[in-house]
Amino acid sequence: MRRKVGLLAVATLVAASTLLSEANLAFANPSLENQISDVQRERQEKQSEAKQKEEEIHKVEQEMDDIGSEIEKIDHEVAETSQKVRNKRAEIEEVQNHIEQLKEEIVILEERIAERDELLKERARSMYQNGGSVNYLEVILGAKSFGDFLDRVSALSVIAQQDRNILDAHIQDQRQLEETKTLVEEELQKLEGHLVELEELMAQLEEQRKEKDRLMARLQERENELHADLGELEDADRILRQQEAALKQELEAYKERQRQAAEREEAERQRQAAQAQTSRSTGPSHSAPAVSNSGFMMPATGTITSHWGPRATFGGRMHYGIDIGKNGRTGDVPVVAVYDGTVIRSYYSESYGNTVLIAHNLNGQSITTLYAHLEDRRVFDGQRVSKGQVLGNMGNTGRSYGPHLHFEVHEGSWNQAKSNAVNPMKYLP
Repeated sequence: MRRKVGLLAVATLVAASTLLSEANLAFANPSLENQISDVQRERQEKQSEAKQKEEEIHKVEQEMDDIGSEIEKIDHEVAETSQKVRNKRAEIEEVQNHIEQLKEEIVILEERIAERDELLKERARSMYQNGGSVNYLEVILGAKSFGDFLDRVSALSVIAQQDRNILDAHIQDQRQLEETKTLVEEELQKLEGHLVELEELMAQLEEQRKEKDRLMARLQERENELHADLGELEDADRILRQQEAALKQELEAYKERQRQAAEREEAERQRQAAQAQTSRSTGPSHSAPAVSNSGFMMPATGTITSHWGPRATFGGRMHYGIDIGKNGRTGDVPVVAVYDGTVIRSYYSESYGNTVLIAHNLNGQSITTLYAHLEDRRVFDGQRVSKGQVLGNMGNTGRSYGPHLHFEVHEGSWNQAKSNAVNPMKYLP
């Protein structure tokens, strides 16, 4: 009777274990498949966003081409204006040379005027000493002959005409001197006015060109931002694509583990059944301890220097993981996989430095872990890793302020917004 009860208990236990295993398999498969569907859907969204960013970049590039044409036009206008300025300056130089020539002429005129002044002064003194005028009657009556009379009359006419010529030339030189100086001043003022106008036009065109340059710089900045956004979207798409492949691999690995577990359970059931049949009065049999899964292990040794949650510094920015510090230790500090899984991506990030993303299946739940700022990387995309396998050494790469490990846990698939990130201490021992 006791033997029958023992056999019945063993059969019941084995059947319950088999049903539980099948239930876990039935639950896990749809869960992983749902995760894969979510990743595929997010990839489609990222690809749509990337396409939109590319269209925006195309529009910005067209605007930049249009503005480039305007700038080219302004450059031609500036070149023409500069040439006009050079021409005007050449004209001014020509006028200045002319002024120098006129100054030389003025010196000659002034010397002639000075000589005439002396001559006229001498004539005035002579006329004053002679009573203020020439005694023509004495000159005529003093002629010794008719021929001498004609000579004296002719000489008096010549003297009078010379006096008039000297005076007329003197007046003409004075007038020419004043007119030349006035003309030079007028031409200089006119040319200086043209030069001022051209300089103002040059300044205006230069300001327009600077405005276009500023607009071009803003568009260039916008294009750089769009390119950066596009790069992040493309990078996210790559991670999601690799995550999809890793989840599929995890699904197959889970199925294989479940199949092997079922085979072990069947073998154990048969062994216990055989043992129950052969047992007699030795008492009830006990099954061997089942292999237990203790969950995640610590990714590295050290002290947690920054916990999960909003930071007190950096404007209260959210810290989506924990930091484990090297604490002044010398030598290499290994960073290990916290659980069996598939490497989604092993790459270098500008912010995280050397980074490894791993997809896990923990008791039917899909979990993604992230290891950042590694000194080096010893695993590759798509590689299967075991719990405790070294991924690299703790480092200070990327935007890091000292050697440490930044570790994140995401329940489900990784996404760019990190909406699935949870406190890693929820899973760490």
